Amino acid sequence: MKNTRLVTEGAILLAIYSVLILAYRYIPFLSLILTFIMPLPFILFSIKYTLKESFIICACALGLTVIISSVSILPTTFMFSTVGILIGYLINKKRSKEEILLSSTFLYLIHIVLIYSLAKLFFNIDFVKEITNSMNEAIKQSQSISAGLGLNSNKASLDQFKMVIKLIPSMLPTLLLMCSFLLSLLTQVLTFPLIKRLGFNVPIFKPFREFKLPLGFVWVFFAVFILSFFKSQPGSFFSLAILNISYLLEIALVIQGFAVIFNFCYSRQLSKAIPIIILIMCLLIPNALFIVSLIGIIGMGFNSRIRK
Repeated sequence: MKNTRLVTEGAILLAIYSVLILAYRYIPFLSLILTFIMPLPFILFSIKYTLKESFIICACALGLTVIISSVSILPTTFMFSTVGILIGYLINKKRSKEEILLSSTFLYLIHIVLIYSLAKLFFNIDFVKEITNSMNEAIKQSQSISAGLGLNSNKASLDQFKMVIKLIPSMLPTLLLMCSFLLSLLTQVLTFPLIKRLGFNVPIFKPFREFKLPLGFVWVFFAVFILSFFKSQPGSFFSLAILNISYLLEIALVIQGFAVIFNFCYSRQLSKAIPIIILIMCLLIPNALFIVSLIGIIGMGFNSRIRK
């Protein structure tokens, strides 16, 4: 009886995935949204069945992908299926939503790096180079259009934008990690409500105001800050590592700072709109983020003293 149910449910979920993969490949305007829903059939299956049975379905999905699509989509199917199996397994084990987010982010990162490496090795496709070339071409076109209309381009802004483009290859590790995090987060945001409606218990996030980085994080930040003063050859492993780690640390401190602001407004029973307005204003004013990161550092020390 169990085997019959397993085969039936597996076949249904594979049929659903077949529809999703066809829409993902041949309907461009749906592909972006479907990217975050593709793991759903595998999540639903692995919630109910063992890892061994889930990986059998994964193997079937890979074979099905070759039949209905192409071999080039195999890495994509492998990514969605394994991430879905991981998420379903962790839901089955009643792990927290934060743990599921971090675990799936790490697995997404492994797959993205693998896909990037395979594309560059076998198809001679460098996504980073393609993006930077497109952005440089867009700048040239905007300059030519402005010149044709008799408008003066903002040279300072263009130079700053060009500098950001030059940093993209150096910031690749950070960009891949952020991409993996967003994939994981949006996958949860879109699939968990559907999973809940199907009768499965899914974990929920703690309120954002309760987000806390460990106090030791401050010492890591200061250590990286001090190391950044040491001279190193541009493009060397040391300089790239310091650049990417410092950028990730700054993002984490900004998030901590906003959590402190949200917590302060909550404790003072202020309107929920106030911290949201502060968040939007800080994102529109780049220099304000430095103040927010300082609030994050102070907030970590304050939280630590409270716990003591």
